[in-house]
Amino acid sequence: MKQIILFVLLIQLPYASTLTLKEVLESAKKHQTLTQALDQERLFLEAKNLAETSLDPMELYGSGTKAYPIDGRKNGYEYSVGISKTLPLGNTQEQDEMINRLNNEAYLLEEERKILSFENNLKSLYHQHCLDYKSYHSFNQNYQEFETLYKKKEKAYRYQEISKTELMQLEIEKHRLYAKLQEMKTIQSISKQKLFILGRINHSEKTVLSCSDMYPIRESVKLKERPFMLSKAAYEKRIHSTEIALERYTRPLDSVSLSLQYEQEIDIDKYSVGISVPLSFSGRRSEKERAAAMHKNSAIEFQYENMMAEKESMYLSLTSTLKSSALMVRSLKHDLNNYKKNLLPLIRKSYDLGESSVIEYLLNRQNYHQLTQELFATQKAYYHTLFTLFTFIESKDNQ
Repeated sequence: MKQIILFVLLIQLPYASTLTLKEVLESAKKHQTLTQALDQERLFLEAKNLAETSLDPMELYGSGTKAYPIDGRKNGYEYSVGISKTLPLGNTQEQDEMINRLNNEAYLLEEERKILSFENNLKSLYHQHCLDYKSYHSFNQNYQEFETLYKKKEKAYRYQEISKTELMQLEIEKHRLYAKLQEMKTIQSISKQKLFILGRINHSEKTVLSCSDMYPIRESVKLKERPFMLSKAAYEKRIHSTEIALERYTRPLDSVSLSLQYEQEIDIDKYSVGISVPLSFSGRRSEKERAAAMHKNSAIEFQYENMMAEKESMYLSLTSTLKSSALMVRSLKHDLNNYKKNLLPLIRKSYDLGESSVIEYLLNRQNYHQLTQELFATQKAYYHTLFTLFTFIESKDNQ
């Protein structure tokens, strides 16, 4: 039987394709609509910023009058036409642009966390499927071993070496194991489909995952960069924008209006040049703008301080959970190895010699299967926590 299975696998091998985690991520990045949406939003915000801070267009104005001189001169028409333009002083326009740009960049940095979350979720799904796949094949191997035992006992029953009751108990267990095996096959198939859909990979039964590039299970994670870099960069840009706003509104004069006018009267041509200067001391706009910038600066600092305290607390919680899961995985592996090498052979030998009942044998096998499933579940919990941690600390790659 083993030779037949091996032969079938060797025939199918040339037609199967294997995907690594890197290839899955590259496929997702190639079709990543989140990245494309963020790029378009960046262009939109910059265009809107330039539109809002651009200079007002030059104004053209004019008027016409029918004049009746009181000194008896001939009646006639008079008209005037002129242009005006408001000009910023110093670099106020550039400062307005920079204030908006810094706030937009801070917003976009925070939006990048959605892309990080997507990528880390994809990594998590890759590891979840690999564990589902390994769990299924581990259980399938145990099922095949039990099926071999059942056939042996079925033959023994025909020679009246065991009772009908014992054979029926083995048959019931065989059906239970088969049902469980089909359930696990479905689970690993669904986890594979979910990964392929998010990774934009054409689904095929012959396409398998490498699973040789899974992240190692460690009690602690060494970070390549400091955590929360995106949040910190966004905070610094917002603080810088308030500092520019304070400088922007300290000037007593930030703009002037110039005008040029031609006026034709009945017997006179006039050319006029005018200048309009806002009297800042007559209003309190600049004072209120400075106060608003200072209050905003303080609010940003307090919000960031509170946010970082919460993040540090959550970071400690996640790293603690990660360490606990890693220790549990190590313990379960040790127990399973001991169970498989020492306890199971003794139980099987005792059952074959008739020293223990079929119920005792089946219960011990079930305990072994439960321990195996607990190991896979703990490993899945570890990887879920790991990639949740990577998303939380705003890390792109820490392998």
